[in-house]
Amino acid sequence: MSVIKDPLKSNKPISVESIGSDQKRYMKERRTISSPFSLVTRMSLFISLTEFVFSWLIFALLMKILHTTTINLTDIFVSFWLNFLLETLTAILILPRIGEFKEVKPGEIKIFGLPDFYGGLTIEVITLSRSRHSLFKTIIFIGADESDPVVSTAKAHELGHAKEHHGVFLELASIILISLIMSLLWPVIYAYMNLMSISTALITKTILATLAIGITIILLLRVMESRADSFTFKTVGESAYDNLVEILRRTYGKQNVNSTKEAPLHSRLTHTSLREALKTGDPLSSLGLWEFPVVLSFIASTIAVMPYNSVNLIVILFPLFYVGTLAISFLIGVIFFPLVSKYYRRSKNGGMNFSFLLAGLYVIMSTSALDSYPNLYFIALQLLIGITLISLITKAFLDQREIIKVVIITLLVYVGLNALIGIIRILFHGV
Repeated sequence: MSVIKDPLKSNKPISVESIGSDQKRYMKERRTISSPFSLVTRMSLFISLTEFVFSWLIFALLMKILHTTTINLTDIFVSFWLNFLLETLTAILILPRIGEFKEVKPGEIKIFGLPDFYGGLTIEVITLSRSRHSLFKTIIFIGADESDPVVSTAKAHELGHAKEHHGVFLELASIILISLIMSLLWPVIYAYMNLMSISTALITKTILATLAIGITIILLLRVMESRADSFTFKTVGESAYDNLVEILRRTYGKQNVNSTKEAPLHSRLTHTSLREALKTGDPLSSLGLWEFPVVLSFIASTIAVMPYNSVNLIVILFPLFYVGTLAISFLIGVIFFPLVSKYYRRSKNGGMNFSFLLAGLYVIMSTSALDSYPNLYFIALQLLIGITLISLITKAFLDQREIIKVVIITLLVYVGLNALIGIIRILFHGV
């Protein structure tokens, strides 16, 4: 087996056997399991129930120690992080010991072949067990007959998820979302029982933050599925898309299915409707051009209303901020496209999405910095964090030698646009 540094960026066909080399050991097992989704259900129930208990204990303890009578944003923020850290630690200790994970060693990918199962499912957890290779346990469920092209295509897709540890991202994202919901739930319950008070504006801002995280997770799922599709194309070849359509026919018992657009809504919601990555190998070609601007603008608008403490003002300003940031994101994305397309050479649709992704990240960075004004040190720190984040995200789609060029070019253009707007404002007010 050979080591592949990043198959998603390579234009050469690859083999599923080349993932990870010494970092992954494959164990193939065929057995009868009632349902692979039973494991997901058990894990979800465990996280939900423990988070419910932990969040109440943390909130009650904080309120008792601090003698708080009015809940503020800091209380929710501290409660959220304590919930997240405690739940993450608990998940690391317990989940690797649930169900089929008990049979998997860290660094291994165990593949279960199931009869009459044509799709695929990858589940991954973090563990503290000793391993010089990895802290992850991975289980993949696919069909039993790997000689079937449909099953081999599903296997390639799931190995694409395993290679980039998408299951771990999903686990942590779920814990973040549940932790934030629970951090708001108990203050509202206590306020309803007249044990303390919480402002309507704070509830509104927390709900907006929860929605922002929720839609971000959905977008993240769509990107991860598209990246797994890209890996499948590079592994299986041009038959990948047709094999997926056949998977849909067999899974849903509809022989008249001719495209991925006819998949059920839940599949199209998380996997996209087009699945163009299965035809082009471009992980961003499957997403609609509206997706990054819509979601990232929602995040930016949520950040923008955080300083306000009037619910009426938030209700008025949030739609205005959203429309404004959405327009700005589209405009900057269009300006970025001819500059970054020479580095993102896969498809026009993917290159445009990449431009909108960068534009949305810059808008979020600027919005965060504006919230910190006039603290220049905090603004500088946020800009540094923002540029670092943009560099890391760019690294997921470009080669190492191109990352610095793209970040510098887009940053200079973005700073130049802001400077131009500043000059126009000065001239306008000077007239």
